Amino acid sequence: MQILNESNEGLYDARDKVKALWCGAFMVNEMGKAGDAWTSLESAFAGNHPGFEAIDAPYHDLGHTLKATTCYAEMVFKNLQTPDYGPLPLEIAELGFIAILFHDTGYLKNKGDLNGTGAKYAFQHVERSQAFANQWMLQNSFDQEARSAVKSMIQNTDFSKNTTPVLFTTSVHELVGCMVGTADLLGQMASPDYVTKLPLLHREMIEALKQGQSMGIPIEIPKTPQDLVRSTPSFFKEYVIPKLVKDYQNVFRLLNTPYPDGPNPYMEQIQRHLESVSQATR
Repeated sequence: MQILNESNEGLYDARDKVKALWCGAFMVNEMGKAGDAWTSLESAFAGNHPGFEAIDAPYHDLGHTLKATTCYAEMVFKNLQTPDYGPLPLEIAELGFIAILFHDTGYLKNKGDLNGTGAKYAFQHVERSQAFANQWMLQNSFDQEARSAVKSMIQNTDFSKNTTPVLFTTSVHELVGCMVGTADLLGQMASPDYVTKLPLLHREMIEALKQGQSMGIPIEIPKTPQDLVRSTPSFFKEYVIPKLVKDYQNVFRLLNTPYPDGPNPYMEQIQRHLESVSQATR
């Protein structure tokens, strides 16, 4: 299992990797609606959507989304090799694929908006992402039940600390929602360039802070990029681990290779990040 990285694989090669996982999992030749969603995402992020500018958020870029999508596809593939979590129908896995692809489309600025970057939508991006996904699914003939499921799956990626638990209609939809949330966390934190990209995330935080203050939202952020980097170990211990274990029901274990007790390449890469940060900040 190889974690997606611009330097060792190329972002656009991710589609070939994900297609191989997807088609291998479900014994199909094409990705169908999942592939259509991928094409639409790339088009929108490139600025070819009639309603939105190209993505310009410095951290939440195309690479961020494709790393999460690759992680999701790996979990789907591994899930179909183990009976522990139960069967996963293609139709429901496809909804999760749409959710992970579109979960950060809320960072796209409206067409003609030349003020700042999409980072200003940090506190609205979940709702905006849900609206983007809903519109795309309407245009592609998905019914209300499917659209509601994707809305819940995107809601499950909300990083806000005070969010209420997301309710799913079935245990299978909940499983996929947990995979989506897990992929969003692990895909970015296990990226080999995660620590070096944290200053870009801090830039986003500053822009979001200004927008949040104008909306009357009380916000605290690390004062400097270095402070953000130094906070990574505590962030992982106090927020990410409980999120993975409790809220996302340990589905990250699907990535253990071999399953169930082998090492987890995503968690191992994150641990290397934490060790390097600790050594650099002593």
